[in-house]
Amino acid sequence: MDDHNDSMDLDPPPPQPRLDAHQADQEEDEMGIDIYGNDDDDNLTDELSDADSDELELRANNARFDALQEAFVAQQRAEAASYREAVDKGGRVSPPPPPAEPSSGTTSSKPKAPPKRRLGPRKAARPTPDIQFRLSVARRAFEEKDYHSAVAMLSEIIRINSETYQAWTLLSTVHEELGDREKATMCLMTAAHLVPKNVPSWINAAAYALHGVEDMEDDSPERAQALERAIDCYSKALTADKRNIEARTGKADVLMMQGHSALALAQYSKALEFRPYNIRTVRNMADVALDVKDPRRTAEGAKKAYRRVIDRLMERGTFEAEEGMFEWSDLRIYLEFFGILERWGEAARELKEISRWLLGRREEGQVWDGLGEGDDREWDVNDDRRIEVDGYQPGRFPIESYGAGLPVDLRAKLYYYRYKMGMEHEAELHLTLLDPTRDTAVDDFMDFPDCLKDIGNSLLEGGKHGRAMQYFNLFREIANVTGDVVVDADVLVSRGRCHLALGDKSAAEECFIAAIETEEDHIEARVQLANMYEGEQEQEGREEAFLLVREALNLEARQGADGKMRKPRKSRGPYGPRKPREDKDGPPRPHGAKKSTYIPRRLINAEKRKQQDLKMTEVASKNYATLMELRDKVVAVADKQTRSEADKQAEAAWMAAARDLVDDFRSYKEFYPWEKYIKYLGYGGNVQGQASLPARSFKLAAMAQRLQQTLAPAEGQEGAAAAPVINKPEAPKAHRGIPFDKWLDIFLDYAFYLVRAGQHKEAYVVCHAARDSTIWTAIDTTYLIHLAWASCAIYAGDEETCVAIARYFMRDYRPGTDSYRMFSAMCRVCQTPVSWYTSGPAQKFILRQIKTMDTIITKRLKERAFEATGKEEELDLGDLNAASIAANSEDGIGLDVCLLTIYGHILFSTTSYVYALNYLARSASIDPNNPLINMSIGLAYLHYALKRQATNRQYLLMQGFSFLFRYYKDRLAPKKVTKTIKETTPEGDILERTVERQVRPRKAQRQEAHFNIARAYGLIGLGNLANEYYIKVLNEEDDGLDDEEGGVNVVGSEDLTIEAAYNVRTMCFLLGDIQGAKVVADRWLSL
Repeated sequence: MDDHNDSMDLDPPPPQPRLDAHQADQEEDEMGIDIYGNDDDDNLTDELSDADSDELELRANNARFDALQEAFVAQQRAEAASYREAVDKGGRVSPPPPPAEPSSGTTSSKPKAPPKRRLGPRKAARPTPDIQFRLSVARRAFEEKDYHSAVAMLSEIIRINSETYQAWTLLSTVHEELGDREKATMCLMTAAHLVPKNVPSWINAAAYALHGVEDMEDDSPERAQALERAIDCYSKALTADKRNIEARTGKADVLMMQGHSALALAQYSKALEFRPYNIRTVRNMADVALDVKDPRRTAEGAKKAYRRVIDRLMERGTFEAEEGMFEWSDLRIYLEFFGILERWGEAARELKEISRWLLGRREEGQVWDGLGEGDDREWDVNDDRRIEVDGYQPGRFPIESYGAGLPVDLRAKLYYYRYKMGMEHEAELHLTLLDPTRDTAVDDFMDFPDCLKDIGNSLLEGGKHGRAMQYFNLFREIANVTGDVVVDADVLVSRGRCHLALGDKSAAEECFIAAIETEEDHIEARVQLANMYEGEQEQEGREEAFLLVREALNLEARQGADGKMRKPRKSRGPYGPRKPREDKDGPPRPHGAKKSTYIPRRLINAEKRKQQDLKMTEVASKNYATLMELRDKVVAVADKQTRSEADKQAEAAWMAAARDLVDDFRSYKEFYPWEKYIKYLGYGGNVQGQASLPARSFKLAAMAQRLQQTLAPAEGQEGAAAAPVINKPEAPKAHRGIPFDKWLDIFLDYAFYLVRAGQHKEAYVVCHAARDSTIWTAIDTTYLIHLAWASCAIYAGDEETCVAIARYFMRDYRPGTDSYRMFSAMCRVCQTPVSWYTSGPAQKFILRQIKTMDTIITKRLKERAFEATGKEEELDLGDLNAASIAANSEDGIGLDVCLLTIYGHILFSTTSYVYALNYLARSASIDPNNPLINMSIGLAYLHYALKRQATNRQYLLMQGFSFLFRYYKDRLAPKKVTKTIKETTPEGDILERTVERQVRPRKAQRQEAHFNIARAYGLIGLGNLANEYYIKVLNEEDDGLDDEEGGVNVVGSEDLTIEAAYNVRTMCFLLGDIQGAKVVADRWLSL
């Protein structure tokens, strides 16, 4: 190395000026961070071209590389020289001494500890001049609103270096201008991942992801995705800084919007540890504390948080808290927790103290607090009772700051507290100021209608039904006037209880039914209605009572531990500016609620019940007309591969009409046995978990059991006294004006379309409902229902259901050969494994059928032998088979060959070849010329011979091929065909004569015989013999005979030429005959 290289400065050259770095530094200063760790302010060189910038960068990199290379070579040479010198001296090689530390001005100092390793992500690399120049070009394009050029340039920067923070943030801004918020959000989140310790980046990304989430639908996937992204960003911000309040409250707000009340409550509690006087956080914490599963567990913490803020504000003498003012609404929320904890006296004291403070009379606290627990004269409208109190100075504070200044809902709460405490006098004084009969009552309660429910319920609880009804009527009037207030199910139940107490049962029934229609999961309405129906003399009323009680029990079994049905909560956002309420038509339905089930009005007059029935008949007629109108179109649509929008709408309309008709028919209990009807409604099983239910559930369960015994008494017991039916009415022939045979068509068509739509379980339910009906009990209709059920199972590929339905045909519907063949056919066409065909239940069922036949034939044979010889004789299997043949020829009662063969095939499929041969041999003894039986026996012998446990493999193979060639001979033997020919004589008479002739089998049968023998030889490895029969398959020619001429109708007429050619080609490949394989493929396997 020359002197120049030895004296070269090893430090890298000074950095080149960055292009357009001023804007990058300005962004960093605004965010409060230095992304790349640069403290200098470099000069700008906007005049450089792109080529100049690349050249400067290349020169700098080359110089830096050369310097590092020369330094490394010099170090290696120095170490090698010192090593040689030590070896030459024979000394010990020691490591080089450590570099001398700079003097600190002291004579002795401790050695410096090694620097600690910094954990966490590495600092982002400094942008190269090329990246900076491209950033300036992208910014210029953005300022000129050339967004597509900016996206292209920023994408190129990210391709070069994906860790460029400014590129991602600028790309997010560009996508925002282009209206693509999805990409803008992802760019911001990617940029935040590049600086994971930068909390503002995460908070900015979360806030951007939440933009516009208030306008999205609650169940929309876009809203769920936005909330999940915001949660992720806030969690990363808290990972970087756990004390960051903005990230903590932001995460809690999002959790509250998702409906995770318990998790949000935990986040708000942590946030209050750092900022305990933030009114917005306290409000949100109180909100989620009221929404958790058990509010009693969270009420104390939320109450203390509110009280801490109140004490702070009272101490400072202001209503202005951090992030908001303390308002009357905060007092209302605060008092809710006392109601949850049932601390009525403490709630009354807090209400009076805080209301006095909000009205500006906190100085009078000592005057009124000394009166005692149950004295509320402070809140009288006039001074009649106040002037009797020592220390009260009339005129010191405005008269409006006393009783007139207390909001009407808080006075209602004060009445409620006094009522709960048993202070009737003070409660009645408050109630006189809440008179619902005044002319201004609607205006007085317009802003606080919910307090009317509390007053009415307390009066109803106290037995004052007439006065309670006045408040409920006022609530309904306000709801009708404003449109914002909804008469919910609780109000309807309370009104019904009032009507019931006042003796108007019909009006009470209407209220209870309206409550169930408004809220599907309302338990109390069902209980009240069941109590009304139970006392009726008619059986129908008790049936309705039983159904309602079972519904109530099922609902209570699914309720929460707090004793109230936990309805899905609509997720909401944090407290902020309240939006005006949108007007909605009718009361809102609970989330996920289905259409209400029709409940007959038992207590209304006959005319109204007739009108309701006419309305339902009219609806059913319209649905039936829709079915008839769209049926042809829907059938045509079912065969189409692609469907237009009009086709989809027609199919949806048809399905909706059919579903309504089927549900209407199934809800008519006269068409079903009582146990089937309650099972259809879901009330057949016992209520689960009764030990954890409240005491009312046990009363309901006892009531349900009592009603069920009355309606369906046990065997040998007499139920409720019912008048005997003297003249049984004639069975109806139609329902809703539709004949029952048309109803069956509707059921089966609906099941077919359900299974075609992939809803095979629902299709099974429809078929099951048709089978259980008492209308279709004839053997023909039952057969049709099961046939449709089997078709649905085959279409769905459900072999389990196929086997179950086939057992019906074999057991209940004409047991015999056709039923057994149907069992085999259904299992064959079902494209699934043979697990259910060979299952234990199926085997046992078939075996029971065989044993039953054996028992019948054995009994007959013994009777005939006893008649002939006068003594009983033992029979062997040969006698039984011979008797079966004779029985089949005489009276048609004997062993069924098809049944024995099926059981043999089941055993064959489970590789139980020895047992399969027993039953196949019995089949062959009855029908020795059956080709299928002979082939099955031959294959059983072959497979048994290939098993390891085979004792005489040669014997088994010979037996197998003897039966196979018997099958082969029978399959190729000419068939005798008898044909009747009609001739006309010269006289005009028609004569018939019978002609018999021998006809060879068709081509498909001949190919089948050759192919099966070839496969058998291939199974045992005799490829040369198999090849001969494959060639016979290929050489078979069509003789042009149709079914009539051939005389034999075969199930399969497949051409096996391609299969045989493929096997021949494979064998040629295995034997190395490539040319022969090519010839076979060119002749028979080419398209």
